[in-house]
Amino acid sequence: MLELAHKLADSDAEFFGGWVLAGAEAHIHGHADVLTNKELLRKERKCIIQVLGETRSGGAAKELRVFLLLPKQRLGSKEPLQEQPQGELAAEHCFTVEEIGAYVAFTGDENIIHQGDHPVVPGLCMAAWLQQALQLQELDWRISFLSPVYAGDELKVYRIENELRAYVGASKVFVIKF
Repeated sequence: MLELAHKLADSDAEFFGGWVLAGAEAHIHGHADVLTNKELLRKERKCIIQVLGETRSGGAAKELRVFLLLPKQRLGSKEPLQEQPQGELAAEHCFTVEEIGAYVAFTGDENIIHQGDHPVVPGLCMAAWLQQALQLQELDWRISFLSPVYAGDELKVYRIENELRAYVGASKVFVIKF
């Protein structure tokens, strides 16, 4: 996941400053020798970017599609979806400013929302952490990001049937369907 996020950062950093990750689709099924990215859609306030990882023989091994939005209102000003977490606790973590900085330095994600004293945790940083925490070598995920997670927030991920639901307190922050 991290190498896909790194390749994603090859996109136009000036254009995407202040944008948020609304959703992602990730498919990882082996080692990729070549990574390419392309914009599938680019409009004033929304964009879809694909990163494709292929083997030397031309077979698809990895794919990441991200849906980015430029919010009309200040990030975090919308009331998050509140619900009591259910299911089996699968993982928990509290991201530090240093972890976010290391992720940003590795991937090249220069979005201003991931900087400062109280940065937003990058969505793909959370996805990569969860992949590692669950020790997954292969995955097919469809991720919906619902609310921002900030450095210092206690993130808890619960497994319910074919979903992973992530919460900060009673606020649902993202859902992964697999």
